[in-house]
Amino acid sequence: MARYGTRKLTALALRCTVGAGALALAMGQAEAQQAPAAPPAAAPADNGDQADIIVTAQKRAERLQDVPIAISVVSPQVLQSTNARNFAELQGVVPGVYFAGNSGGGRTYITLRGATGLALNTGDEPVAIYMDDVYLARGVTIGMSDLLDLGGIEIVRGPQGTLQGRNATAGAILIRSADPTHDFSGRVSASIASPSEFRAQAAISGPLGGGFGARLAGGYVTERGWAYNPFTGKHIGGSESYQMRGVLTNDSGPFSMRIVGDYSWTENQPAIFRYAATTYAAGAGALVPAGTATPNTPLDPVTRDQIFNQNRISLNPGTDTIVSTGGVSAKFSYDFGGVDLVSVTGYRRSWVRGINDSDGLDVAKMGYNHNDDHSNQFSQEMRLQSSGHSAFSWILGAYYFQENQAYTDDIYNLKFSLPTNGVTRYTGTQRTRSYAGFADATYRITDQFSVIGGVRYTEDHKLLNSNIIATNLDTNVSTTTPYSPAEAKWTDWSYRGKLVYKPNRDLMFFLGYGKGFRAGGYNPFAVQVPYAPETNKSWEIGAKGDLFDRRLSFALAAYRNNYANLQLRAGVPTGGAIITNAAEALIKGVELELTARPTDHTRLTGNIAYTDARFTSFPTARNTLDQPVDASGNVLPRTPKWQFFVGAEQDVPLSDSLMLTGELNYRWRGRIYFFFTDQTAQPWQDGPGDELGARISIRPVGDRWKFSIYGTNLTNSRIINTAAVTFSYPQVGLNKPRTIGASAEFKF
Repeated sequence: MARYGTRKLTALALRCTVGAGALALAMGQAEAQQAPAAPPAAAPADNGDQADIIVTAQKRAERLQDVPIAISVVSPQVLQSTNARNFAELQGVVPGVYFAGNSGGGRTYITLRGATGLALNTGDEPVAIYMDDVYLARGVTIGMSDLLDLGGIEIVRGPQGTLQGRNATAGAILIRSADPTHDFSGRVSASIASPSEFRAQAAISGPLGGGFGARLAGGYVTERGWAYNPFTGKHIGGSESYQMRGVLTNDSGPFSMRIVGDYSWTENQPAIFRYAATTYAAGAGALVPAGTATPNTPLDPVTRDQIFNQNRISLNPGTDTIVSTGGVSAKFSYDFGGVDLVSVTGYRRSWVRGINDSDGLDVAKMGYNHNDDHSNQFSQEMRLQSSGHSAFSWILGAYYFQENQAYTDDIYNLKFSLPTNGVTRYTGTQRTRSYAGFADATYRITDQFSVIGGVRYTEDHKLLNSNIIATNLDTNVSTTTPYSPAEAKWTDWSYRGKLVYKPNRDLMFFLGYGKGFRAGGYNPFAVQVPYAPETNKSWEIGAKGDLFDRRLSFALAAYRNNYANLQLRAGVPTGGAIITNAAEALIKGVELELTARPTDHTRLTGNIAYTDARFTSFPTARNTLDQPVDASGNVLPRTPKWQFFVGAEQDVPLSDSLMLTGELNYRWRGRIYFFFTDQTAQPWQDGPGDELGARISIRPVGDRWKFSIYGTNLTNSRIINTAAVTFSYPQVGLNKPRTIGASAEFKF
């Protein structure tokens, strides 16, 4: 595979007081660990034999059980126990969240509480992804890369319009790198698995003197791919990637800093295919759709058996995309005594280029595209916020964001859905600027009652300059259509309000109402007026707590989301895609997370989510053949009504110094639909599916090393885990078949 040189990302940085420390986070249902490098303000509190989980979703370090938000925390331990190395493999671990597989271009789209991603290369997602406190405009491009040397991940459900404000109508994912340790230490891990797969990671960490600490980490992955393409004689469904990260911190009295630099390079060959029958009539060398086959016609049994049971997917030319991303985040904090001044500066670059087999067939090179998309972004956030534990706590902040994008997409339609050979080049640049000011406050009326209020003003600007160049390859005649509309501007006031009741330290109830906002945008593949911004007004009621001397922990939330102008992706019969708005959608749901520790050697976790997501008004929808229909009453795409996850861990002491651990997990999701119309047709849906995983590990007291044998999808269940609309047809991908592997980890 082609390799590209890496860019060295270096910087100075200091640790910030708010959100600081090594978030050795445990899942909202899992056991937390003491973070070795965390400052006292952010360290897990010592309460008996279990430590509190510390989160920073509200811009300050707080106990998870004190945060009146539906939030799940995924730790490195949870990633390992569930055999999850990237976002796609986290499916089911967090209630109310659907992580898709590789849908081409190395992107992993996320559906949270019914709000689906799949934005275009110039659009925004409804789930805001933050890496080390910096918003990632192209966050979906990190989805298929391994999660390297993490401190933890906070997954916040519900609109986050006040604090994590940029485009977080559905929620936010906050990723934090592991921090340097107080003492010199390191770790090396490696795993092998069948189908052919090799992974390795390493990290080294320690003090540098003068209050400085540093941590360096790197990782490498190579996967041959679980599927075989008989047309090319190569395996597909695999990837090759490497990642690197450096963290430098300093904590010198009232002034603290933290800087993180990272780089990732990934080459993907996803095994995605057309999930509907297609027939053709040959005439004068042309292949054009004919007969009764439409996007609603199921695959013939022979082709389906080859794909689902024999792992044979025939494609021409196939999809091969390279994604490289990197950036620097710098966080500075100064404690004035009761008030902190916090600055967060971020810069990132993203580059996606390659070929996508958008027809999903092997009969000829008929429908495919080349893409070359660049993005760079800069952001700056400044905050003044109270510190300490007074009855009144507050945050005042300002935020600026700018992104510059350049894209060139060549879509080939070679006598595929047209009777001629043609290619259309979509090329252009887009500049995005966003300004915001926000305030948030909590007032503790009594030791039991608190009120929270917040507001955020956002002003977004987008300017597109582009050309659409259509070329008839039979006549070599080209037509250029300039598309440079006037700059678009959207403004919004988002807000939140909550009532919180804490009868005691280990129990909390909350009721809240809030609004989220996602900016509108341009459709680069069509000359149209901009699509409208999306808003979500949400009610939420919840409870969380620790019971029975902290042997049982729970988190319960029920919500009602009212979306206006929900942004959705639709296909175009001649190639490409557009974003359209659904007038109104109503999403209601309930989520429950549980953790039980019946004995010191037994841990049980589980979650269940019910989501009722429907369009209440969508009379202007267009179906897969671009015909007008009324989609009111249809189910929102990629939203199972039910999904659940259960996991169990059992420690078995083999001696005074050796421990055996067995882990078992099971995840299940209900039926999903791929599109907002044609939902009765088999090609546009996938029935219920499940996966069973297990791991057996042996380690000494102190965890200096660990050897494991693991398996994923042990029942070899085949589930469609990603879907998109291309040339009006469903193009989908499957989960990996049964995988058996072994891993080793050494610490020093």
